[in-house]
Amino acid sequence: MSRVSVRYRTALFCTLVFLVAVATLAYEKNNATNRSPARKAVALSTVDSITQVPTASRPTASDAQIAHWAEMAKKTPTDDRAWVNLGDAFMQKVRETADAAYYTRAEAAYGKALSVNPQRTEALVGMAWVNGGRHEFEKSQDWANKALAVDPRNNDAYGLMGDACVEMGDYDNAFIQYQKMLDIRPDASSYSRGAHLLQLMGNTRKASWLMQKAIKTGGPYAENTSWCRAQLGLINFSTGAYMPAEQIVSEGLSSTPSNYHLLAAMGKIKAARKDYNAAISYYKRAIEVVPMIDSVVALGDLYNVTGNSRMAEQQYSLVESIWKLNKSNGVRGDIQIAQFYADHDRNLPEALRLAEEEVKTRKNVYVLDTLAWCYYKNGKYEDARRNIDMALSKQSPEALFLFHKGLIYGKCGDIQAARTALYQATSLNPYFHPLFAPMAIAAIQEYGSQAPPVHNVSLPAAAR
Repeated sequence: MSRVSVRYRTALFCTLVFLVAVATLAYEKNNATNRSPARKAVALSTVDSITQVPTASRPTASDAQIAHWAEMAKKTPTDDRAWVNLGDAFMQKVRETADAAYYTRAEAAYGKALSVNPQRTEALVGMAWVNGGRHEFEKSQDWANKALAVDPRNNDAYGLMGDACVEMGDYDNAFIQYQKMLDIRPDASSYSRGAHLLQLMGNTRKASWLMQKAIKTGGPYAENTSWCRAQLGLINFSTGAYMPAEQIVSEGLSSTPSNYHLLAAMGKIKAARKDYNAAISYYKRAIEVVPMIDSVVALGDLYNVTGNSRMAEQQYSLVESIWKLNKSNGVRGDIQIAQFYADHDRNLPEALRLAEEEVKTRKNVYVLDTLAWCYYKNGKYEDARRNIDMALSKQSPEALFLFHKGLIYGKCGDIQAARTALYQATSLNPYFHPLFAPMAIAAIQEYGSQAPPVHNVSLPAAAR
């Protein structure tokens, strides 16, 4: 994905469709072997090729670190520490820009460090970090294990092990790995990871507490703390606490006004409060910084809600292009595109195929929910019911999951369970999605206006 400079926001948004389309056509016309991640890694094998980095028009702290360590590595190419620090700076740049091309540069830098010192723990961890970012979680675990074989108390390696476990749906082991990380060094990284896992398990109160600790602890880069603020805002959003969510995100934007995580979070919150003009503005700003698939889809949905079908379709046309560009940079994972297809009734057989392939190794709750939704959209209701039950088995406070359950159970003929799930969704987070929340209300009305008996309703723990 091409890096988007904040300096060009206004002009770039108007031409984003064209630019992405051109980039995609170029990608498809190029020789596949020349564009593969493996070929890129080979191309970045020399000192000069790795250290010759683009000059940023508006340098950030991470750009300064890249420039510094690139110069150090060029002067002393046998200094494994310099290569590790350069790799870390490249990975920080990925965090700030979501530009997957930096994974290749980071991988090359860490590879140089390991060629100098094969036992350099930080380089082994760096390779785990790169592969985790590319969603190659099995490889990430392999590299993390290599790091732990050298240094059994490396907290970053435990964190990356936990990340892989979360994505693969192995939540019990994720708790173990994150606890080890916390025991070794409680910091923003370990607190925020623990908070995310607790939120997945429905423990919203403790998740909020840990994320607040992460924010207070802070870190060397403002972007990382801003990410924590965005996540804390979304934790509040998940239970319908829109006002505190907005306050938290507003505080973050006051210090980092161009952080795309915070901008997208505010777009979601404003949409829930039905301030659609503001929501559209925030999502546009987020996309102008970094065109993430989630934000592009959300903006398209808001245009649909406000009756601008032409602009909605323009956003939707970007989704596949961004997905292809991410894949060209070695990022694995098709669940987002499967979700997009299912949500918008496009390529439904392909959506199901992609989700079925993903769940083979990624049995996390979000993949299971998407798979259930794809089964539903393809008319396979019993398969959908089995998978939505698994998605909800961890009590994740996700109104969208409950909405899916309501429609799935309705098609399976269990109207009582369908109504219960839909009531749960709208009780937990009344305006969870600009398109689907109204559909949930309509389905409740269709299934009957009377609420089910209280003793039949079992809200997720986080909503009690």
